[in-house]
Amino acid sequence: MSDLLQRLLGVEKTAATLVSEAEAEAARMTAQARVESQKRHSELLKKKAGDNEAALAAERERLKGERESRTRQERDRLARLPRNTEAFRDAALSFIQKGKA
Repeated sequence: MSDLLQRLLGVEKTAATLVSEAEAEAARMTAQARVESQKRHSELLKKKAGDNEAALAAERERLKGERESRTRQERDRLARLPRNTEAFRDAALSFIQKGKA
């Protein structure tokens, strides 16, 4: 009977060792998977940041062109308006006259 108990204790000890080794291997694999996942995530973030930067630069160029076009159109429109220099002259003279009084 003692022999049987010794064998059972040996089997239990072997099983405990195997479970402990399996847990250690699972922890190692989990840590390795986490590191690889974080690396892929970091690479993806860098790629997306680069894509966003390029898209932002393109949008800024588009807006710059649009703004320059609108500014040019508005200047052309203002240049075509008739100038009332008499009204300006009258207003300036009135201001001067008020200063002398």
